[in-house]
Amino acid sequence: MDKDVRHGSSKRSALQQEDFWSFCDATNAGNCRVVFSDAFKRMYNLPASWKALPPMPVDGDSWSVLHSWAMPTSSFLELVMFARMFVDSLDAQHYEEHHDNGTCCLSLSKMEGQHCYCRVLELLVNVWAYHSARRMIYVNPVTGVMQEQHMLEHRRGHMWAKWFDFSLLKAMDEDLAEEVDYEHPANRWLWPSTGEIFWQGIYEREQNHHHRQKILKKRRSREKLERMRGRYRQKSLGKFVKPSPPKDADNGSVKTEDSEA
Repeated sequence: MDKDVRHGSSKRSALQQEDFWSFCDATNAGNCRVVFSDAFKRMYNLPASWKALPPMPVDGDSWSVLHSWAMPTSSFLELVMFARMFVDSLDAQHYEEHHDNGTCCLSLSKMEGQHCYCRVLELLVNVWAYHSARRMIYVNPVTGVMQEQHMLEHRRGHMWAKWFDFSLLKAMDEDLAEEVDYEHPANRWLWPSTGEIFWQGIYEREQNHHHRQKILKKRRSREKLERMRGRYRQKSLGKFVKPSPPKDADNGSVKTEDSEA
């Protein structure tokens, strides 16, 4: 985790006391809460009346910005799985407006609009890490001192753990993969282009394919052996007989032996 270097040192203390969603609004043309709520609602298929946002505390601790974070590979894969579905939901709602009209509700200028979702996704890791009960450690880039932020003990009763549970996210990911695998939708859909498409049915299909290939290979090997056994074999026309040594060579050797005697 790191602090936002886009703010001066005099503003960093104020930033730490600022509400997370207010800061997100300030960096996304005032529409962060609305966009995040709509994407969250579509992602989890919540009712249209849903307006709530995952609570983010104002406790004086830091949040990660500018993608300045690190985590174990297993946690990173979970974050990617969550982020793929979130950005797909976000894109489904705002792509046409952004692509056809060249406008982005998360930016104030066309130059910023070229990277429409950037700043929302930059802060998404905080929401995921906080509510999936990950420990958040701030590393001072100068001294290397590490300090835990948003202590786990203080989060109890505030986390939306069920929405960020790995088994739930995995089931949602597999549902999307099954839909792509069976239906092959022709309309534009971002999610299949953002990573691997895998669910249990693909694994079973690949397993059955490998099993059939193995059986076919064994059958071909048996057929080959049967052909080799039933093949006509040409009988040998005769035997090669090694010629005996010449008689002169034998006599010469005998005479030599006699003279030596």
